[in-house]
Amino acid sequence: MEFSCSASNPGYFDLGNEAFNREKYFLALEEYTKAINNDPNDVLAYYGRAKTKSMLKKNKSAIDDFTIALVINPDFGPAYLGRGISYLVIEDLDNALNDLNHAVDLIPNNPKTYFSRAYTKSLLGDAEGALKDYDKAIELDPQYEKAYINRGNVKADLDDHLGAIDDFTTALEIDSTDINAHINRGTDKGIIGDYEGAVEDFSAAILLDLSNTELYFMRGEANNMMDQYKAAIEDFTIIIGMNKREAKAYYRRGLDYLAIKNKKLGCQDLLSAGDLGYFEAYEAINKYCKREKKIHFSKKKKK
Repeated sequence: MEFSCSASNPGYFDLGNEAFNREKYFLALEEYTKAINNDPNDVLAYYGRAKTKSMLKKNKSAIDDFTIALVINPDFGPAYLGRGISYLVIEDLDNALNDLNHAVDLIPNNPKTYFSRAYTKSLLGDAEGALKDYDKAIELDPQYEKAYINRGNVKADLDDHLGAIDDFTTALEIDSTDINAHINRGTDKGIIGDYEGAVEDFSAAILLDLSNTELYFMRGEANNMMDQYKAAIEDFTIIIGMNKREAKAYYRRGLDYLAIKNKKLGCQDLLSAGDLGYFEAYEAINKYCKREKKIHFSKKKKK
């Protein structure tokens, strides 16, 4: 965050900037407030305090400060951008779009204005408008990694999965550690039938978050699509090791054991899934495991 020097508040304002840049947000709040008390017409002090409040997730209060800044200077584009983002965070999408339109008009060379408006448009269901704004954000900043990811998401929603994969790939060329890019690319690869590629991406994502059970599910399902049942069993086993009450993992592992002709382990897992409340398991139990099911019931003692 960059500010010009506030001439009427050289001390408090600069201290606020310094604290903000060091992520000492409560201290920054104090210093910007002192600057405002010293000069109630200092637009940059209100803007700085508003940005600080947004970092502290006090978005409604931030909106108040952005609004005061705009009363003082109605052409201050960064305040429209900041207020638009705050409206976006509290899900007031119409006001967010209105402010971001003003921001684009006043600071048209700022890629963040187009990025923020694109995201707002996508939430409002304007996918084509969102794509145009993401295109512009990327034109202004070809290294805008998040813009590629978000544009890829919009393309995927429009069933342009190859285009989405291209965007996620570009994002990963910029930052190979972005877990969302790996997950999204893996998902789209799976949709177009590139299950091997999906497994590679989900594996990369797992290395970035080893405790995320959903990633093992994704990789397990992709392995299943290639009939790699043993590899899938390994993933579902890892999930069960993390959470022994994960019914779906027992169910999926049970079906995979059945697929490799291990009826005993398969039916044990299906019974475990059923016991944990995964009711889809009972259909498979009735189809494959009637004998195994019977041994789990004890006869009532005669009185």
